[in-house]
Amino acid sequence: MVNVASRVRRAIPVACIAMLVASAAVIGACAVGANPAARAASEPQPPPAPTLAPGIAIATASFDLPDPFLLDVGGTYYMYLSSAFGDQPQNVPVLTGEPGHWSKRSIDAVPDMPAWAVGGLTWAPAVYKVGSHYVMYFAPEVRGSNPMQHCIAIGFSPDPAGPFLVNPEPFICQRNLGGDIDPQLFVDPHGPDGPDQPYYLIWKSDNNSTPGDGTTTIWAQPVANDGYTLEGQPVPIFRPDQSWQKPLVEAPQMALSPNGDVWLFFSAGKGFYTADYGMGAVRCTGPLGPCSDPLPGPLIGTNAEGPGPGEETYFVGPGDSDWLLYSPVHNGDLSELYRPVEAARIAWRHGSLPYVAEAGTFPAPTKSH
Repeated sequence: MVNVASRVRRAIPVACIAMLVASAAVIGACAVGANPAARAASEPQPPPAPTLAPGIAIATASFDLPDPFLLDVGGTYYMYLSSAFGDQPQNVPVLTGEPGHWSKRSIDAVPDMPAWAVGGLTWAPAVYKVGSHYVMYFAPEVRGSNPMQHCIAIGFSPDPAGPFLVNPEPFICQRNLGGDIDPQLFVDPHGPDGPDQPYYLIWKSDNNSTPGDGTTTIWAQPVANDGYTLEGQPVPIFRPDQSWQKPLVEAPQMALSPNGDVWLFFSAGKGFYTADYGMGAVRCTGPLGPCSDPLPGPLIGTNAEGPGPGEETYFVGPGDSDWLLYSPVHNGDLSELYRPVEAARIAWRHGSLPYVAEAGTFPAPTKSH
C-alpha cells in the first residue's frame, strides 16, 4: 500500500460531493478550480490582532441552533440541526434559504425513527449527495439506555429536505464505549485506494456519556462508494492530549488544506455549556490517522461573542472559501441555550497551517442554471 502521506492531494470542495461517483473523470473534473497555488494566493489576510469576535452570525432563531450542517443544493442552503434538548417538535430540524433569508419554520427531515431510537433528542445530522440519492448520518438516542446513549443511524432520500428513510438497524453502535455521535463523511479521492474508494466516515465515541467508559476518541473507517457499506475496521485516530482539550474531544470534521494535507478540526474541553471549550485542529498523516498537534492551543476559544464556541462543522463554500460553522452560548449567558449559528473564515498560511481570518461576507449559495 502506498503511504497516504506521500500522495499529492488537491482540495476538493464539499459541494463536489454531490458529483462524486466511482469515476476518476468526475473526480478530476471536480478538482478543477481548486488548484493549491491559486487557492493559497487568494487566501484572506489574518486580522492585525487577535479578534474578539471571530465569527459572523448567519442564523438566529427563537429556538436552539446547535450542530449546524450546511448543504448547498440548487441555489438554496439546507441547514440541518440537532434537536439537542427536545425543545423542537422535529427529530431533525431543517431550515432552508440563506443568511438573512431563512425559512421561518423548520421542517422535519426524519419524521419516522427506527424502533431502536427515541425521537426528539437527535444529534449532529450530516447530509451528502452520493450518486443519485442523499445520505444522512445522525445520532439518535438509544431507546431504553440508562445513562442515555446515542448511536449513529443512516437514512436515505431522493430530496435533501427528506423525508429520509432510516435503516432499521444502527449504522455504528459501540455501546461499550458510551455509544457514538457526531458522524461526518470525508472525501479523499487521492487516498490510499485512489478514486475507487474516496469515502471515510469520521465520528466520536461518546465515552463521556457513561462513567467508566474511557477516554473520548475520534474514529475513522472507510466507506464504500454507495455511502452505506463500511469497509475494514474502525480506527482510533485522535484522543485529547493537550490540557485545553481535556476531558473530551468531539464534533470531528476532516478537511484538506490547499497543499493537500489532511486536517482534523474538532471541539474540545469541559463541554459546550462552559467557558472552557473551544475549537482546534490537528494534522493527520491520512484519513485513517494518526493525527498530531502542530498548534499550541485552540483556533477559537471563549470570546466576546460568547463562551463555549464549538460543536462545529466544516463548510467549503462557493469560491473555495473555508468556514467553521459553530454555536457559541448566546450572548455569553450560560443559562441561555438558544444558540445562534456563527461562521468563522478559515484560511491557510503558506497553504499549510490553518488560521482564523477576517470573516468578511458569507457566500450566497451556488445559483442553479
